Amino acid sequence: MAPLAFSVLSFSVHLSEGFFLVSTIKTKGQAAGGANKPSGLFRTLTLGSMLNGLDVWARYHRGRLWRRLGQSVQQKLRNGLIARIENQDHAFFDRNATARLMNLVTQDAAGVGELVGRGGELAVDKALTIVACGFLLITASPLIALMAALPLLLLTLPTRYFGRKSVTAYARRGELAGQFNEMIENSFSGISDVKSFTAEHLEQQRLSDCGEAWCEASQEAASVSALDSGISRGIYSIGFSLTSALGGSLLAAGKITERQYMRVVYMFPRLLDALGGLEEVTRLYHVARNAAERITPVLESRPSIRNGPKRHPRSKVRGEIVFEKVKFSYTPGVVVLDDISFQLGPGQTLGIVGKTGSGKSTLLRLLMRFYDVDSGRILLDGTDIRELELRDLRSSVALVSQDVHLFHGTVYDNVLYGQPRAGEGAVLEALSEAKADDLLQALPGGLQADVGERGRKLSGGQKQRVAIARALLKDAPVLALDEVTSHLDYETEAAVQKSVRNVAAHRSLITVAHRLSTIRDSDHILVLDNGQIREQGRHDELVNTGGVYSALWGLQTGTSQTL
Repeated sequence: MAPLAFSVLSFSVHLSEGFFLVSTIKTKGQAAGGANKPSGLFRTLTLGSMLNGLDVWARYHRGRLWRRLGQSVQQKLRNGLIARIENQDHAFFDRNATARLMNLVTQDAAGVGELVGRGGELAVDKALTIVACGFLLITASPLIALMAALPLLLLTLPTRYFGRKSVTAYARRGELAGQFNEMIENSFSGISDVKSFTAEHLEQQRLSDCGEAWCEASQEAASVSALDSGISRGIYSIGFSLTSALGGSLLAAGKITERQYMRVVYMFPRLLDALGGLEEVTRLYHVARNAAERITPVLESRPSIRNGPKRHPRSKVRGEIVFEKVKFSYTPGVVVLDDISFQLGPGQTLGIVGKTGSGKSTLLRLLMRFYDVDSGRILLDGTDIRELELRDLRSSVALVSQDVHLFHGTVYDNVLYGQPRAGEGAVLEALSEAKADDLLQALPGGLQADVGERGRKLSGGQKQRVAIARALLKDAPVLALDEVTSHLDYETEAAVQKSVRNVAAHRSLITVAHRLSTIRDSDHILVLDNGQIREQGRHDELVNTGGVYSALWGLQTGTSQTL
């Protein structure tokens, strides 16, 4: 209510200034022949200065309060979007590019906020001006008011025509802006590949072409608005000319007074200006409308992965994992896992091997309920994971993904992500267990060393060890490692494996690996091929069977050449 109240106050003061100006001109016209005295001039200057000062004060606070309201709406919308997006399942992120989501949270939310803030201030001010000036014109002379209204009625024709074109133009501009942001995010995030293929010129051309299309769409939207504005102002000018001429004729004929004529001359331009100011409100409306059309589906979307009704706190999790006839596909009709069944007892270790694309990482994603199985079920301590609260389930599993992601910040911040309440001593211990002691010595600043965007300032092996430390600090009953030693040399890998086995002595451990040496000591090993379990058992058993695992072992140890 405060922004609206100050808008009314500011308008009232500004209108009072106008009446004061008209009355001053009238008084001076009547006081010809030197009748104006210094005391009268002083009173005029004093009152005028007071009104002007009050006008400045009211306008400042009006703008400040409307901006605050717009920023508040923008921030609430941004927070709501972030919360909704963060709570979506992985399938949602498969469908939506990161740059598009960023555009929603930044530019589109800002567009809605600007309509509420800047657009709200303009709309209220112009509406008050139109109502007040229109009323004063009618009271001054109904005939003049009618003459003024006739040209203004013509404004509905270009507004209806250009309004539709504006909606289309601004929608096209927003779509191309999103495409450009997606392309530039992809180009910058993949700069290593761009440079390795010497594709800088190609990327520059692609971005330039998209940027050119964006500029053309922006120009088209601006041209439509400008043409609409130009036609409207032409109509305003015609209306003003007719009104002034009619008013002058009526004044000369003695049908209106000089005071009424002065009121018409003063008020009509302000009425025209207010009508012209609605163009900016219309532009802001179209921008916000297009933004809202992109935002609304996200706010209304609901994740398919939802909490189950049962609680199973991490402190009570034993770590027994059972897959029963699990079948899964990312895309309907393209089976990734088919009839997968196995059991991992509490405190046991499971190794998973297989060719690229055989479904190894998918098993871990299903265990974390990033996706739900198409058929079959996955049990944690005898309970279907779909019946568990997601927080309980995911806090019970510490996952280190194959594609390590570090957050912007320091080494300390990234390790602490696994257990935000842990102290520095626990962080150092986790790094030591991940064999990252040399990392702290090599990086300037040690724990406080900045890892850069997505950990770009660290090598692949350094990122992996920080990620392992983060998972170890989480201290979950189940530890899942997905190709986490692929960037480590053999000596460091062996040290990390030994450390992880020691730390996970009383935890269930799942290890996905290409190097069979990484999982040879596992209690149980699964061999996946084309989404199915081809073999399973202990290392010695599988080597002696002469099957797929035996052939892989032979290739990696140099005792065989073919599968």
